[in-house]
Amino acid sequence: MKLKNIILTFAVTGLASLGLATTSHAATTVTVAAPNGNSAYVTNTDKGPGGYLGALIKKIDQDLPQYKFKTTFTSQNAVFAGLQSGKYDVALNNSWYNKERFANYYHTRAIGLDDLRLVYRKGGKSANSLAEVAKKNLKLVPVSTDDARYSVIENYNKSHPKNKINLKAIGDQSSADALKEVADGQYDVAIYPYPSYKQIANTAEGKKLTVSKSIGQESPYLLLHKSAKNKRLTEVLNKEIKKLYEDGYLQKLTKKYLYEDTFKLPGAKKNYNAEFNK
Repeated sequence: MKLKNIILTFAVTGLASLGLATTSHAATTVTVAAPNGNSAYVTNTDKGPGGYLGALIKKIDQDLPQYKFKTTFTSQNAVFAGLQSGKYDVALNNSWYNKERFANYYHTRAIGLDDLRLVYRKGGKSANSLAEVAKKNLKLVPVSTDDARYSVIENYNKSHPKNKINLKAIGDQSSADALKEVADGQYDVAIYPYPSYKQIANTAEGKKLTVSKSIGQESPYLLLHKSAKNKRLTEVLNKEIKKLYEDGYLQKLTKKYLYEDTFKLPGAKKNYNAEFNK
């Protein structure tokens, strides 16, 4: 080897050892906001976010090395206030379809499928549909306007003007507190995804309660603050989520964290991702 080539080889090797021979790009930080209060879906642990959504965001973080997802826990209201202002890029929340939100934020493909139930006291007033709740004039636990369940009841009322449910708004409230109010007789019924009931079913309060059959399925979506950076991020997330659905990963998470395989419920194939293109 000629002396010139030897010197060049050593020079490149030396630069490589210092990390200067190639250009490396730092991962783009994505700020994620998660609400406190529902451990089946997302919870704050010593090892980062846990539950269904916690496991999902960790998997996404692992699969997309060009991004670094940093999760902060806060109240439900603060999640959306921060998303609106751009403080946060992503809401790690079980956000079902809402026309206004889909207009105000970017949204991903559906990240799961929720089984919606009515929860009521054993031996108390019962219902197996929203129509029955309205017809029997049952007292429904108030729902936060920032909660996707509010839109479900609101949309029902719009579609059934002659048989409306008495829907009242409230601030942040955990599912455990809401269901305790049903168990204590303050309200007749609450509307929740099945896991919210199952989490407290074996507690003293939970043993006073039971659930209806499934009254519907809702697809949750990740919402993102609208920015040029997040438009590209949404496209990347959609490819990743589609892969996780097709290879069965979402089904695996569902069985592990949500107490049943919602993807095998009647109508699941039709209801999953139903609003994506809206």
